[in-house]
Amino acid sequence: MPIERGAEWGVPGVLPTDAPVASTDRAVAEELARGCQVLGVEGGDVARTLGVRAPYNRASPKQLVPVDIIQLRVDDRAEYVCIAHAVIGRSWLGREVVAIMNAAFVGARNVAPRAHPGDGKADVIRMQLSLGDRVKALQRMKTGSHLPHPNISVTRRGHGRLEFDRPRLIRIDGVARGSVSVVEYTVAADAYTLAVS
Repeated sequence: MPIERGAEWGVPGVLPTDAPVASTDRAVAEELARGCQVLGVEGGDVARTLGVRAPYNRASPKQLVPVDIIQLRVDDRAEYVCIAHAVIGRSWLGREVVAIMNAAFVGARNVAPRAHPGDGKADVIRMQLSLGDRVKALQRMKTGSHLPHPNISVTRRGHGRLEFDRPRLIRIDGVARGSVSVVEYTVAADAYTLAVS
């Protein structure tokens, strides 16, 4: 069940002895593909959003928290699991960039300051900025202070469809996956459990 304001999230527990510890969002996706349902995490953008830092201490008491994933379908041809984010556009300095966020961060940038990987929603950030505003927004993303802005929209939904006038580069959890014209996304709430301290 997605996190609610003022409610406890997860339950106290420990990381099972046979559970892996992932150091990147991509590594989390690989563990999930192998059938793992409970794991520790010490790096990546979901970990950063949750305040988790390396090194990971397997023995310390943990909070077992349910975490969402975003299922992506692109151009009706390929499907991907997104752990932290999908960024559509050539670069952050491009005229139009769209980010589908499950985590707040993309690297050092706090792109979606209100995003939470356990709320059952994706934060979709759409930026259509002049060159000067692009440079300012990029600098302000370090602290998340690029929002609010009249030319940056933020929507929070459990599913949606994005269409582009021409193919655009997509990166899923930092991995380039080619160019896309249509992206459909659906949040799968409580898809796996992280053991965090």
